[in-house]
Amino acid sequence: MLNITDPCELKAADIYRQARTVASKTSRGTDSHWYRVPEELPWQWHLWFDGGREVCSATYSKQHHRWRPGPHLPLANLTTGEGVGEILGELMSSTYFDDKPKALGVILHVADEFSLAEIAQAGEVVGETGDDFQILRYNLVDDPREVLADREVSSEANSWRLLPFWGAPTGQARCTAMMLSRSREAFLQKLLASAEDLRMPVRVAVTSAALESLAALPILRPDITGGCLVAISFYKFTAVFAISPDGELQTARSLAHRGGSQVPSGFGDILWTMAMGAELESTKVLLVSAQASTLQAASQDLDLYSSRHAVEYETLNLAEHSALTEIPGHRPEFLIYDTAVMEPVRTGKAPLAQTETYRSLWGNWGRQSFMDTGRLDNLYPAQSDLRLLRFSSWLVYLLAFALLSTAGYGTYSLFAAMNHPSWELTPEQMKKTQAQHTTLLEEKKQIDITSRLLQPRSRGWVTLEFLLQLFPEDSGVRLESFQYNAEATRPAAPVAKGAVADSVGISRTWTLKGLVKPKALELLSTLNSQRGLSAFFDRVAEATGDDSYRPSPTRQLTVALTQGRNARFDTQAAPGDLARDPTLAFPFSFEATLTQTLTDKDTLSLPLAKPF
Repeated sequence: MLNITDPCELKAADIYRQARTVASKTSRGTDSHWYRVPEELPWQWHLWFDGGREVCSATYSKQHHRWRPGPHLPLANLTTGEGVGEILGELMSSTYFDDKPKALGVILHVADEFSLAEIAQAGEVVGETGDDFQILRYNLVDDPREVLADREVSSEANSWRLLPFWGAPTGQARCTAMMLSRSREAFLQKLLASAEDLRMPVRVAVTSAALESLAALPILRPDITGGCLVAISFYKFTAVFAISPDGELQTARSLAHRGGSQVPSGFGDILWTMAMGAELESTKVLLVSAQASTLQAASQDLDLYSSRHAVEYETLNLAEHSALTEIPGHRPEFLIYDTAVMEPVRTGKAPLAQTETYRSLWGNWGRQSFMDTGRLDNLYPAQSDLRLLRFSSWLVYLLAFALLSTAGYGTYSLFAAMNHPSWELTPEQMKKTQAQHTTLLEEKKQIDITSRLLQPRSRGWVTLEFLLQLFPEDSGVRLESFQYNAEATRPAAPVAKGAVADSVGISRTWTLKGLVKPKALELLSTLNSQRGLSAFFDRVAEATGDDSYRPSPTRQLTVALTQGRNARFDTQAAPGDLARDPTLAFPFSFEATLTQTLTDKDTLSLPLAKPF
């Protein structure tokens, strides 16, 4: 087993080294089974013992909902932990499961003790009401001395867990503490050590058989409604639970068997007192045991006591119950781990299944583990930390590979350069090569200049499309004259002294003159703004595919628009007059000059250098 030190006692470098050791020698970074509770694992091993000579061993395949008798475990081995490796090897085979286990959940059901301890005043722990059971629960695990009424307890030898009384009336204790000794943890610790050596995820839990038997009551007696006492008999004690008429748990007691008796001393008096304290209408008792002789002894004791106070009782023999036929040892504690059995009960209409008590017991209260595995888990890095560590290892390998690749490529490049044929050239060959290189550069320069000169800058059909985009058909415009001109601009003055311009801009001008009707004035007004003018030129570029019309920071657009009245306009003109002289139908005249200037920085500017 790895020697793990509490990270709180280590420095950062030591924590990193310990995390690397865990990541390399265990499967915690890749197997999520390490971070699940035992009852969630598909392969489970259940151990039940009541202090007698035999240990009940059972395996459960959760995926197949199948119970089987487990490997034989002598009672002495449960105490000393001997033979753990051999037993674990048996369980890892497919002998006890439908398939070979990849992980194992081990649940130890303790049925040889059930001690109850008083909780300190609720106001000292959680306030005036004491309703917050979760705070009490966690405090009882972390520091039981601050929660229990008895401050002189030893957390080294015993462990405590909370048992709430969901149906306790006002004025009575709302909860109590259950205690189990930690003497069986040595067996589980050796089991965990062997599993870690095998890189096999094993999760363990220690539970109270008495509380689990209470949680299984609606499965054993679906018709029971409450308003009674439930006495569950074990080899060394009898656990008695008071159930209110509403089906809620009110109180609990643990009655020891003394002198080898199967029934507690003063059994009838204790039951009658509990019934009165729980304010039950009558003393109704359900006796539960797997031994017929125990049920008979308890029945005889209550029959004798009934002469003093009336006691109504029923018996429930676990060995003859149909729900436990396939359960090894006929143990009801195993039922609450069988999802195929629990799901119909959860969704069924059994009276107790609808109560807060049983919803809580089936949630997590009934399967509380008395072994603080969380403290052990905190010694190891979290799965996210191990994944980050593995990713960082990959990153280191990747960086090392990149460094080696770069060094290799640099060495190869240096070797190739040193062995290049150019090192063997004669002076005459070098001069010839330089001359060829100069010639190629000159030819490339000529090609570049020629390509720039031959770029399409002004095409006739695009100019006609320009007019169509400006004045669509039936737009109410009569164009009397149109002139288009494209010429080079003057070279810009050099910015730096001695600098020579290598290109010159282009200026294109569209001059239009004509007559318009009132509806066409809106077309002209849109051109009288920079935004409208840019939108018009962009529309022409989209329609023609000519990028020379597309607006750009290196291109400037200006417009000069003059509007006036048409002196020849005649509102009384007859159709015949309009046919002879169409200008009589246009009330307004206009003159517009649109100018686009491409600077010397534009891609379509004219190069000044000669290509040849």
